[in-house]
Amino acid sequence: MFAFVAEAIGLTTRSSTQQFTEKIMKGYKITDNERSKKYGIGSNSLQMLKNKAKLKFPIKDVRIYLAADGCEVTDEDYFSTLEPQTLFVVAGPETIITTDGEFQFEQLKQRSPLLRVADIVHDFMEQHPDKFLKMVSDYEKLKKPKLDHSKAHLSLKSEHSEWFLGLEERCHTKEEALSRRAQDRVRGYYYKTKDELTRNVIYRQNLKARRLIDAILEKFRYLLIGCDYFSMIFDRECNRKHEFLQKQLGDETDARSVVPSKKLKQIIKNYTLKNQILDEWTVSLCSNLGDFYCQGPFSDSTNNCSLNHTINPYASRENLILFQVWNLDHQIELSRTILPALLENVRDLITTPKRLCDMHKRQLVDVSVLEYFLEIFSLKNLKLVHIVCHEKVQRTNKSNGRLLCEQCHEYQIVQELMDVQVDKEAANF
Repeated sequence: MFAFVAEAIGLTTRSSTQQFTEKIMKGYKITDNERSKKYGIGSNSLQMLKNKAKLKFPIKDVRIYLAADGCEVTDEDYFSTLEPQTLFVVAGPETIITTDGEFQFEQLKQRSPLLRVADIVHDFMEQHPDKFLKMVSDYEKLKKPKLDHSKAHLSLKSEHSEWFLGLEERCHTKEEALSRRAQDRVRGYYYKTKDELTRNVIYRQNLKARRLIDAILEKFRYLLIGCDYFSMIFDRECNRKHEFLQKQLGDETDARSVVPSKKLKQIIKNYTLKNQILDEWTVSLCSNLGDFYCQGPFSDSTNNCSLNHTINPYASRENLILFQVWNLDHQIELSRTILPALLENVRDLITTPKRLCDMHKRQLVDVSVLEYFLEIFSLKNLKLVHIVCHEKVQRTNKSNGRLLCEQCHEYQIVQELMDVQVDKEAANF
């Protein structure tokens, strides 16, 4: 009987139970880029959300963006993973999205003279960089108030309840909340990567390229599972600290497939840990108390911030909000360099299939997935910088990604990981 009803209302492309689950309505929030109006919207799909957003905002080509990080949501599968009450920005395709962090930062600047220094730097640094860098440094030395870190050591929601205002209910400790912030940023890089690769012409017009790119995205996803989406980079309880942080503190510190089951996720994590695939980059960027230090602008290769920017988002809610405008800056640019290089290697592999590896003289079979993974997602290529030190200029450095044969060690590492999950998953059926 249920199957008949399901067929009548058009729910028969997959199993009736699965379709019924997918059609459950969830509540979301939408606003415009200026935050002038906010609406509650019920939706069971990205398309339905777009349709309803058009009725609220007079935008011809409506796009949906996450207010948290400005990432455009184009994928129904990704949309289905988002929590109810997620806030979206409704805007056009050419709009420069103001994230929640940037919006709140602007609001805070109206109340804090110290934060207006950012405006001074942005407006005048290009014309008088040396003069204004000195001015900002002198200003901070004279005017910067002592930060209140009296509650920085507290962790539980019951101990520092105001810190958790506006956060997800399931976050019960500060460490958990900051770990989720790190994961959200890394997930954003994954969906940006997926979106740009799958929108490319070669993906849409060449079946071999499509299969290869889908396989690359799948490998990225399993590597991300293996390192827990780099949750530890903002987690002060992580004992492994970034080399940059140790220098700062001296001796103070010690896609398209079915989502894997929890058991399979654990298998992937165990394999990654056992084989130390990502150990060098699964480290924390903060001290045991929660202090983060700016690693300086791109033009300074020494990881040195001349303005000595530092922040402890564990100390107060205001600091947590300000931390949203600290950026993880790709030293090799993601959209301009890494992804075009990856696509070029895919194109070479498809158009010249009999090319040989320079080292092993064996046929090339894949791109260097691990190298691209580290450049897109890891601290090998990401620097944590204050918004003032985030230089948004075109860079000339190149991706280190290349093509591999079956004898290349990097190929074997990733293939072993994929083989482990396939074998274990097959054993569970």
